[in-house]
Amino acid sequence: MLKGFLHRYTRGFERRYGYDAIYMHEMTDMSTAGFIRFAIMQLAGGTWRGDAPRDVWCAAGIAGALVEDCGPCVQIACDMAMEAGMPGAVIAALLAGQATDPDAQLGFDYGRALLHGSANLDDLRAAIETKWGKVTLLAISLRAMTARNFPVLKRALGHAKACRKVRIGSEDVVVKAAA
Repeated sequence: MLKGFLHRYTRGFERRYGYDAIYMHEMTDMSTAGFIRFAIMQLAGGTWRGDAPRDVWCAAGIAGALVEDCGPCVQIACDMAMEAGMPGAVIAALLAGQATDPDAQLGFDYGRALLHGSANLDDLRAAIETKWGKVTLLAISLRAMTARNFPVLKRALGHAKACRKVRIGSEDVVVKAAA
């Protein structure tokens, strides 16, 4: 019964985002306990925004997915950001490596630096903490960290895809390699 519910949930996720989640179905069949633990981890960290500004939080999630993937998982992160109200032009600029909203850029740059352990991490952390406080820092850190979990799990189960363009609204955006 639980397994059936998890498959229905996954099919709804697939329909909502036009996404092939075969690896989630496989995980459900392998271990419902494993699927539930993954879901709890994602929900506990990846959906809590605290008091982080929407675009900063969404940009950190896009960066987190982008660190591990440049295709379907980045697309979902972008779709979720648009659902939350983040402007498509800002998302497209982040992906293309173009100048955009400074707050969103800060969240994006922080997410990348955090997950890459970049030399500029301390400066970005200080800028975020000064501007929005520690709760925002924690929220965007959790968002970036959990956004990378889906592509990592896909790779672990042998379902990683090749890079592709990401669609923002009706436009395809080529992801800048350095991003």
